[in-house]
Amino acid sequence: MNQKIVVRKIQFNEEKEIWKVAKTLSILERYYFYYLTYKPYSVNALVAIYENSIVGCITPHIKTHSGEKIGIIGGIFVDCTVQGKGVGKALANAALSHFQKEGCKINYVLVDRFNSPSWNMFLHKGFTPFEFNEQIKVYGWKTIPLWEVNGYLWEMGCFILRKTDKENQATKEIWEGWHLSLAWISFSFIILLMNVRIGNPLFNYIPFILSVVGVSILAHELSHKFIAHILGLKTVFKIWESGLVLSVLLALFGITVPFYGSSFIKQKDWSYNKNIKKMGLIYSIGPIISLILASLFLGLTHWSNISWIVTLGTIGFHVNFIIVLFNLIPTFPFNMFDGKKIFLWNKIGWILLVMWFILLFAIVKFL
Repeated sequence: MNQKIVVRKIQFNEEKEIWKVAKTLSILERYYFYYLTYKPYSVNALVAIYENSIVGCITPHIKTHSGEKIGIIGGIFVDCTVQGKGVGKALANAALSHFQKEGCKINYVLVDRFNSPSWNMFLHKGFTPFEFNEQIKVYGWKTIPLWEVNGYLWEMGCFILRKTDKENQATKEIWEGWHLSLAWISFSFIILLMNVRIGNPLFNYIPFILSVVGVSILAHELSHKFIAHILGLKTVFKIWESGLVLSVLLALFGITVPFYGSSFIKQKDWSYNKNIKKMGLIYSIGPIISLILASLFLGLTHWSNISWIVTLGTIGFHVNFIIVLFNLIPTFPFNMFDGKKIFLWNKIGWILLVMWFILLFAIVKFL
């Protein structure tokens, strides 16, 4: 730990100091971290002091699940002007020390895998990904209550990392094909729900939806893998379990979102922040492929008079249009999509992709 950093329990008159730290983040992030991850657990908050100022905050809290006390690392945010100086590590160490003193043998933290500093830090502290197959194996039907107590149910794009007092706690990684298959089936079900809501015949549309969603997801994700391979890297596709649940719930209310998962770099200690160009190249190809597919499917709706081809084109356009829409948003809370990675690498390239997207929208709207 950096000796200049002191971590202690928050004091009653330090609310304004915490807000000052939050204000160094982007507009949406500051409200998210302050009001949703800090405020509910402020009584347990720990703060980091660096050069006589509060520069970071973490909210560790203890809950009971399946008869065991578990430690949960909630929100952790650091003044952006001192990031990289060990503040986050000092806060995490203090939280883990607190859990140990309180007798917690199992600790959890939710981390966005694209957040390289946090992801790599917790892996080095002994946390490992707690995949869905192991969640079911360990907790069975109590997996959903686990999602509720550690907040995973509402954290789309994040993964559960777990640390136990056992030496061999690493869980077996599920085959990538299983993740892709579940994303395909789940997103197909969501698109099917949307078609049912607008009165389209249910069984007539199932083959079209399954084929279009399968091609669209595979083309988007495998394009990431292909470019990564050219650059000497490997990717792995992972579903967002809670994202799939949230997507289905939103679909029931007429909202379609592609929270099914993403492709991640497999190399240990990979840093997205330090490899902006490679990151941009790898993640820009996905939206490009989806835009190409959207354009081709849109062409089918205009150039063919055969009803089933028009139906295929209509479904294919809307599926890829939705995928592109979310994968071009460059701001929080959509950091887990491709948009931010493209924007950080090449803003002109991002603008061109947005213009292509707007052109397709205009064609559908006005032609």
